[in-house]
Amino acid sequence: MTGARKTTLESRVEPALVAAAEQAIREALALPLGKLTRVKLTAEAKLELERQLVARGLERTAKAIRVPVDAQIAALVEDGRRVPLKDVPKRIKGAPRTEITAAITRLLRAGRARVVVRTAAEVLVGGAEAALDPAEIAALKKLSADLVKTVKKVSARGHPRSLLREDLAALLAAITPIEHAVPSRTRITEAIRRLEDPALKLVRVPDLVRALDGQLALAEVHRALLEEAERGTIELRPEAGAEFLADADARLCPPGPRGTVFSYVRLRSP
Repeated sequence: MTGARKTTLESRVEPALVAAAEQAIREALALPLGKLTRVKLTAEAKLELERQLVARGLERTAKAIRVPVDAQIAALVEDGRRVPLKDVPKRIKGAPRTEITAAITRLLRAGRARVVVRTAAEVLVGGAEAALDPAEIAALKKLSADLVKTVKKVSARGHPRSLLREDLAALLAAITPIEHAVPSRTRITEAIRRLEDPALKLVRVPDLVRALDGQLALAEVHRALLEEAERGTIELRPEAGAEFLADADARLCPPGPRGTVFSYVRLRSP
């Protein structure tokens, strides 16, 4: 009687195996440790595969390798996408609710995402979305309280009452700065004109971002630049070589093709 055939374990971790495992994880968002590859590996090779996957920006948990939770959440609101806050945990793989909540808090603090109220629902959106800032929310809260108080008096028992249109306009005036806020694209265009080189007409993107600090969030600047480049109103140019760009400056630049970043911007002629 023939004995059972012994399974051969692979002790080498080839680059192609690592690349395939990474692709599978990024597509699934998270994979159990035992399903990273169909190739049977030795214990040492399994550890080496996990090490290389972590080196590529993935995370190892007790039972799986996953795309980092912050990155999973940020991807949900890329390119203007919006997702109800209550649905976020259903869309994240390989993490408990407490960890997802902590990740959302980090993204909110960093300005990479916002929670907005749409009718009665809380919705997670990207940090570049045109949402009201805290000062505008405070103005809106005061306006609401004033309107409630005034309408209550108008609706009180007794003879019919109304409002003068000019008095209503005076109440609404508190919110006009919100209605007439300067669009981010206008602020960016004005800043480019101020900073552009007289001869080359180019502006370094890190210089532009720093000039807008306190006016626009980094994500909002990136989104506006990419949208205007798509419209053809500006030209974005990638850095000639990564070695010429400091890490601190690279983080201020929007992503470009094939792993590059756009580090220069130029207004196109009308």
